[in-house]
Amino acid sequence: MYNKILGGLIGAAAGDAMGAATEARSIEQIMEYFGHEVTDFEVPPMDTFGAGNKAGQVTDDFSSAYFVARKIVEAGGKVTEQAIKDALIEWSKHSVFFDRFAGPTTRLAIREFEGKLDENSGKTALATRQATNGSAMRISPIGLLNPGNLDAAISDAAKVTMLTHDNYLSISGACAVAAAVSRAMMDDADVYNVIRSGLYGAIEGEKLGRKIGRDAAGPSVVKRMELAIEIGFGKGTPREKMVEIAERIGTGLHISEAVPSAFGIFAANNGDAMGTIIGCVNAGYDTDTLATIAGGIAGALCGADSFPEHFLPTLEEANGLDIQGLAKGIEQICYKKMANMFGGK
Repeated sequence: MYNKILGGLIGAAAGDAMGAATEARSIEQIMEYFGHEVTDFEVPPMDTFGAGNKAGQVTDDFSSAYFVARKIVEAGGKVTEQAIKDALIEWSKHSVFFDRFAGPTTRLAIREFEGKLDENSGKTALATRQATNGSAMRISPIGLLNPGNLDAAISDAAKVTMLTHDNYLSISGACAVAAAVSRAMMDDADVYNVIRSGLYGAIEGEKLGRKIGRDAAGPSVVKRMELAIEIGFGKGTPREKMVEIAERIGTGLHISEAVPSAFGIFAANNGDAMGTIIGCVNAGYDTDTLATIAGGIAGALCGADSFPEHFLPTLEEANGLDIQGLAKGIEQICYKKMANMFGGK
């Protein structure tokens, strides 16, 4: 279990750090700038959001997931509104992660948590109806904390999402990722049952989101996932399918692009962790978020052993994060939950 938890964390972090170097470029521009596919940590170019980062440094995507997961562990595994608010406020104090990268929806929500409302705060209600991919970028640890319990992962993912992205599309996308990671934690997990679980999460998340969240403009996460997965399992090389997914589904800021494309590229690479991350990192546009989402799923499926040896120490040193310590904390919570499920035996 520890290997899968650590793999999920490394996958999400590595996807974020690698994607920071290619973000906002097209597929062609990535090849033109680097001269090759990006397959390892690179220093982000000076015209990207990650300008000034060193190789292996993450952005808001994984860093926010890290602080949310750590706070839930400190709370004994309970996902409460206050724990998530405290986690996001603490995260916002780390300027290296927050100041340059945090999206407008999350920024407004944190200001509201802190009671720092001004004449523009009325925009918060409108901003949370925007179905951006911020809900899915930080959600994979929720799946890690609920191994094999898809419904619990979906419920917890909805609680986390409602605080910053309280619309049904964002909830659907986040629940898809959490459910997929939850299923990936099991010993019998494979690319097919993980994807089926992701679709289940998207469907149930949409139902739940329509009950508790706001309406939002944009395509169905579920239907886009179905199309992306069909492409992913179709004919062609992983790169050819990645290009088709990027062109037909999109890899941008909307939840109905990022989450479906992450699943499609995961399918195109048959769940392989490094192949999935490399596909996302080179797909263009919002590559760090795309690779964070898919990397978290694929990493949990394949485990920490599927990554190069230098990935974990590079990520911990470059960001000052105790990823191994967090993995151990999540593992302890998981065993407690499993013991409760089986009557303490």
